[in-house]
Amino acid sequence: MATYSITINERTKKGKLLIDFLKTLDGVEIKKEKGNNALEEALDDIKAGRVYKAKDAADLINSCLK
Repeated sequence: MATYSITINERTKKGKLLIDFLKTLDGVEIKKEKGNNALEEALDDIKAGRVYKAKDAADLINSCLK
């Protein structure tokens, strides 16, 4: 069995159709890799608790300058 890596834009109609078709085939395994998407990284930070909550903008700036 060989492993191939392809990039599919799931936001397009053709991309969605291709993913749906591949899911119907026996012997095809789809693994969605996490990209370096900024939103995904931010959500991972929130889940891991790597966030800082400031009272206001001045508090945030003062904490950065320390």
